[in-house]
Amino acid sequence: MTAVKKRRFSEIMENMAFGTINSLLALFIEKTDFSKRLFDFYGRILPIPKTTIRGVPIKAVIPLNEVGVYNTFKNWEKREPEVLDWIDSFEKDCTFFDVGASFGTETLYAALKKDGPKKIIAFDLALQSSFNLAYNLSLNNIHNVDQYYLALSDGLKTHTFYEPTQYYFVKNREKYDFVSYKTLSISMDQFIDMTNIFPDYLKIDVDGAEQHIIAGMAKTVQNARLRSVVIEVSGQSEPAITDFFHRAGFIIAYERILEEEGPDFKNLIFTRK
Repeated sequence: MTAVKKRRFSEIMENMAFGTINSLLALFIEKTDFSKRLFDFYGRILPIPKTTIRGVPIKAVIPLNEVGVYNTFKNWEKREPEVLDWIDSFEKDCTFFDVGASFGTETLYAALKKDGPKKIIAFDLALQSSFNLAYNLSLNNIHNVDQYYLALSDGLKTHTFYEPTQYYFVKNREKYDFVSYKTLSISMDQFIDMTNIFPDYLKIDVDGAEQHIIAGMAKTVQNARLRSVVIEVSGQSEPAITDFFHRAGFIIAYERILEEEGPDFKNLIFTRK
């Protein structure tokens, strides 16, 4: 059987199984009041496993529909070890900006490790990831992280943000479905002017928006207090990103191709000369 035929067969089987289940559940909810028992049951199901990352115990919520969170949790220590090494190199009592914090892979580790940052500012715009991070901060009794549900870009403007639904079978929708919503952004320079909080260390992992973010940190990158930056780049964004930091007096201290994401994606770690 060819790959195309296998994929088509899988889609047919999913439609028969999950399409039928979802249709029956919808009918059950429409026609009965007893269906509330389903929500009473599933509203009590939320796995909160604990893992230990380099000796640091961390708890995290994993909603059952979030396969990506599960995969990241299970591979937490192995997926990007250079970023953990980078966090381990932080000077004591520093300030760390985590742009694209997701459910907290870097924020939680940095906040809970011994002699970690004095202050962490975490940014993310994904609805579910932001909720998960807020829950994780509370579960782990973390109080030195300020979480912002905010887009950083090259200035004050509106954006359309696309987010995966994390539901893999909804009738008449694509398997990997997206929804969109409008949001406002500000630049990093503007945020720092508003809050008087400045990063010593900066992580940017924003799946394609990195050039917009660096365009909004022209003042920030010139301040000698910013010591090091780790940023995920694509083949398209790498030349402009590298030029931007080189012009500001940074060099590439480390780089690694992210093979799990494809040969065009890298982590770059910049430090001042």
